[in-house]
Amino acid sequence: MINTTNLGSSMPPPPARTEQSLTADQQSLISETLSEFDTENLSQEDALSIIETFSQANIQPGAALEKALSSAGFDAKSIGELANVSEGSRPPPPPPPKQSTEEITSMVDYLSELLEETLAANNGNSLSDEDKQSILAKVFEKFDLEESDSIINTSA
Repeated sequence: MINTTNLGSSMPPPPARTEQSLTADQQSLISETLSEFDTENLSQEDALSIIETFSQANIQPGAALEKALSSAGFDAKSIGELANVSEGSRPPPPPPPKQSTEEITSMVDYLSELLEETLAANNGNSLSDEDKQSILAKVFEKFDLEESDSIINTSA
């Protein structure tokens, strides 16, 4: 049995969230946008419109936006709740493409073939780390994968 746990490269950690300060243009856009709405009678459509406007202007949720909203008489949490947006959330990314059974079978068959050839060349002895890396490189090349890709889509 071959240990396949180290065949793929690991995913880098997500970038740390840094607090964005607002530019003068962004502050002006926030003021102009909010001036069109009544703080006492904000509807779900209003909240969605505000969030969409800020998103298009690349204004990220955070303390700076909260302060700007507050100074205009609005509560960031209330706007988010009205729009059914949880703090820091974004629309979910599209699902990864599903990997077909044929792709997996083809990859497994090719991998088995490479393993058998390499073991035969080593007179049945175990595989060295170099052998494993060579096999992995051949699989990535044959199936047009990048080093950052996983060999098998495990999220499907």
